[in-house]
Amino acid sequence: MTDYFEKMITGAKSYWAFFIALINYVLFPDKAFQTAAMAVGAAIILDIITKYMALVEEAGGLKSAIGNRTINSNRLWEGTKIKLISYLVVFILAGLSYRVTMLQEASVFLATIVYTVIFLREAQSILENLCDAGADLDWLLIWTKKKERQILEDDKKHNKEEKESDYDERI
Repeated sequence: MTDYFEKMITGAKSYWAFFIALINYVLFPDKAFQTAAMAVGAAIILDIITKYMALVEEAGGLKSAIGNRTINSNRLWEGTKIKLISYLVVFILAGLSYRVTMLQEASVFLATIVYTVIFLREAQSILENLCDAGADLDWLLIWTKKKERQILEDDKKHNKEEKESDYDERI
């Protein structure tokens, strides 16, 4: 029995466990962050799939899309890499805001706004790709753009009111 535990401890890759624990600590300080990140991750995967569908449709088929290099893995990876890195940085900032602020509710609210806006942007990209592939979803695309604008405008109004009330308190 002791041989089993000894092999388990010596065979474990402790640096992987440390790395995964660090990622969970930084990115997912609250259960809401984890769920939102999974939703955004699924949207990113759908965006990539629908982009390939749109490119295949524009080229007139998979063979011609590959033949005339409409589908080029290097070009698609460059755009995806920039998106993934920028989203990861934003997710890290949202997760760290939970550790920095004294009011966890405020950072959860901030993260909710961040994840919602990113999700809506991904949804818009998916809908644009589907429209390029021939789907009749222009109405839904217009609606998501309108909702994103409403969220951003409400956030701007809230920030402006907050600044004005803060100014009144300081005077």
